[in-house]
Amino acid sequence: MVKRNKHKISRLKGLGVKYGATVRKRYGMIYRVLKRKRRCPKCGSIKFDRKVQGIWCCSKCNYKVASGTYDVSFEKSKSKY
Repeated sequence: MVKRNKHKISRLKGLGVKYGATVRKRYGMIYRVLKRKRRCPKCGSIKFDRKVQGIWCCSKCNYKVASGTYDVSFEKSKSKY
């Protein structure tokens, strides 16, 4: 007999069945965009991440830029979030 894993591994930490499907899908999309690996525009390393809301920093060369809350965009465009 095959045992099935009842617990699904998910990135939606602690949401479970709460808040409705639409909100959980939207949160999942934003979370994937936020945690994506990014390359520093100055030195090219993959250590470019968000420090606080809207401030993005490279931990290797200490390059900082103010940009969007969930994603870095260097061009002037409206975000869909």
